Amino acid sequence: MPAFAVWISLAVAAPQVAGAPQAAAASTEKAAPPEETGAARHPAINPGLGPVPTAVQRDTPEKAWRSFWMLGDFGEFALAAHLLDLSEVAPERQRAVGAEVAEKLYKILKALRLKPASFAGPAAKAGQPAVLPAGDTVAAFRFSRGQMSWEATLHRFVDPSSGQSEWLFSRQTVSIVPFWYQGIVVGEKFLQTEVNPGLGLAPDAVHRQNPRIALEGFLAAGRNGDFDQAAHYLDLSHVPPDRQQAEGRRLARRLMLIMLRQVWVEPSLVSSEELGTPQQGVQVNQQRIAEIKVKGHEFPFLMHCQFVQKLGTVWTFAPQTVGQIDYLYGALGNGWLGDHLPAVFFSVQFAGLQLWQWLSLLLILAGGWAFGWVLNAIILWIAKAAAARTRVRWDDELVRALDGPLGLIIWAFLVSLGAPLVGLTPTARQITSIGWSMLGLAGLGWLCFRAVDSFANAVRRLVGEKNPVGVGFLPIISRFAKAMVAVFILIAVLAVMGVEVMGLLAGLGIGGVAVAFAAQKTIENLFGAVSIAGDRPFAVGDYVTIDEVSGTVEDIGMRSVRIRTMPRTLVTIPNAMVMATKITNFQVRDRIIYNPTLTIAYGATSEQLAYIVDEIKRMLLADGRVHPEVQRVRFKGFSPSSLDIEVLCWISTTDQYAYTAIAEELNFGLMGIVERSGASFAFPTQQVYLTHAGAPDPERAAAIREEVKKRREDGTLTLPEPPAGLREKLRKQPGM
Repeated sequence: MPAFAVWISLAVAAPQVAGAPQAAAASTEKAAPPEETGAARHPAINPGLGPVPTAVQRDTPEKAWRSFWMLGDFGEFALAAHLLDLSEVAPERQRAVGAEVAEKLYKILKALRLKPASFAGPAAKAGQPAVLPAGDTVAAFRFSRGQMSWEATLHRFVDPSSGQSEWLFSRQTVSIVPFWYQGIVVGEKFLQTEVNPGLGLAPDAVHRQNPRIALEGFLAAGRNGDFDQAAHYLDLSHVPPDRQQAEGRRLARRLMLIMLRQVWVEPSLVSSEELGTPQQGVQVNQQRIAEIKVKGHEFPFLMHCQFVQKLGTVWTFAPQTVGQIDYLYGALGNGWLGDHLPAVFFSVQFAGLQLWQWLSLLLILAGGWAFGWVLNAIILWIAKAAAARTRVRWDDELVRALDGPLGLIIWAFLVSLGAPLVGLTPTARQITSIGWSMLGLAGLGWLCFRAVDSFANAVRRLVGEKNPVGVGFLPIISRFAKAMVAVFILIAVLAVMGVEVMGLLAGLGIGGVAVAFAAQKTIENLFGAVSIAGDRPFAVGDYVTIDEVSGTVEDIGMRSVRIRTMPRTLVTIPNAMVMATKITNFQVRDRIIYNPTLTIAYGATSEQLAYIVDEIKRMLLADGRVHPEVQRVRFKGFSPSSLDIEVLCWISTTDQYAYTAIAEELNFGLMGIVERSGASFAFPTQQVYLTHAGAPDPERAAAIREEVKKRREDGTLTLPEPPAGLREKLRKQPGM
């Protein structure tokens, strides 16, 4: 039977029913309250109510009917809720809503003077079970007013765990209970003759028989820009009829813009029942479809039901919601443009978005780009001025690195702020969120790449001359750092796109361990290259000895070091081995040692030895190529076949070729000194002297004796140490 007919009769009969004395049920004697303890059955429906107590019997329609009466008599409406189909109520609200509906249904039964024996469905006969109907629905009770009648029904469900039938008051009955309560118990009248008379007759395309259809109709009309039609979905009872058409068009446009921007409602989540679904804290003829929070206050979006002659049930946006449209639009709307844009901006759609939304997105992109680069220029100008006042140069490099990436990041930030203002659909909002997130990640990756280059340039300037080996590794390190940045940016992009990156990272970790084992030697050599760059034991062009291999370093790579030997062969040594062995670098010497030992034949006198030592010291003092700090010439000792004189000094050069030339010249000088002294060099042999053959020349020995005596008397003898001022005096003599 149509709902409007029900309410016509209710409007006539409600006062009498509401005022009639309530007769007691046939079984007025109350037994003990039903036990709530015992084994509980797992709920097949209404999961928000929890397990079904054993006191609730619902395996047949009659048991469900009598169980509801018993629980109602004891006021156990929370338990009676288990006998209602609350499938359209959110699980977290089923307890409160179920208890409220159960109490109202019980009061309706009492107001109608029904009794437990008034069950309209099949009942069990004495000693025999009830014959269940072939269908899934039976009538629980019927009542009529005037010429109209209606009924409440029980519907069968099957428990998926046990396969047992469960009978509950149907969803349609639960939906209409609040209206029955208002009409029968409270005596309220809902019947109206017309809705929004100033709008005229509603077009055939306007459907308002339940909340979901009404919401879908309003959204469809709004997307098409037909706000005259959309106005029929508003309750304009507070507007004079002569102004309803203009005000309805304006308010419908504003409500559509508010919903697009802030309150996107999925119609599939709204009740499709003709009388809605009971909701806690909401009037019986209303449905809360969404909420919006503005300035710390929450505003519910409500639709309400009216019963209109010739139309039946009519759902529109409630007067409370319509009355707050102007306030919400002022706080969240689009201002003058939203009120005056031509309808084409709303009627033309692409990919689910209206034309004005596409144009707004393009404007946000273009404006964000322009404003982002202007803001980027301002920030860089301030940063450059601040960096110019400092003595360090890293801040200048940072400013140069920001030029470009900063504008991109600002652009992404501005787009993220502007895109939600357009009122996108959930899908479009997700796509735009991915877009500006990727734009920001691109700017961040660009900035990191530039920061790596700036760091490499700064390191090259600071340690370029001190550590050429490390500088040689900078390109490799820079590429590695950029690769790591690219990997992290890629992971972030995948996360933005909804890919589960934790599993991917776990897989990469396992794969990385396997690769590490397989490339163990390669990794060792790689770390060896890093160690060479850090310790700087040698550079390309140095003459070194590594693992008994001597030669000039030709190349230092990520895997090995290449050495060119004296025979012109090329020896390749792995970096890990290089860092594990002793390295001798001849190139880093500040001077080269000169350390010959003169072996004088036995038979030389002490004066001759003193002369030789003194002459050698004079020669070293007079030679400017000999390092002046340490010059030692000593009569070292007696060998089996010679008298040994050791010469120790350093040549002031690092060039091996130059050193050999200087050493050669000094060797000739030593040989001349020995010849002038009348002594001779010994051979590593043993001789037996039978005569005085090979004895020093008496005349030369006498002359040397006199010369040594003279030098000792003059104070110019260098034994044991050269006297002060002798070096300058000797260097001024001709031929020295």
